[in-house]
Amino acid sequence: MKFKFIEFNARRAQRGAEAARVAVIDDQGDEDWLWMSKRDIAKNMMAFGRCEELVKAHDAYSCGERT
Repeated sequence: MKFKFIEFNARRAQRGAEAARVAVIDDQGDEDWLWMSKRDIAKNMMAFGRCEELVKAHDAYSCGERT
């Protein structure tokens, strides 16, 4: 399983929705994308390892959060 960070949508984050769009590529090369929350990303890192693309998606939450 591979992951590719596509974008972070700050407007979705402001509404409390999943805001990181991530492509998931299976072993056959089929690609699908999903909106992921920070928690979704953390769980995927626990299950599949801290790949660079998941780290980028997780870090986007820190950069995109408003105080």
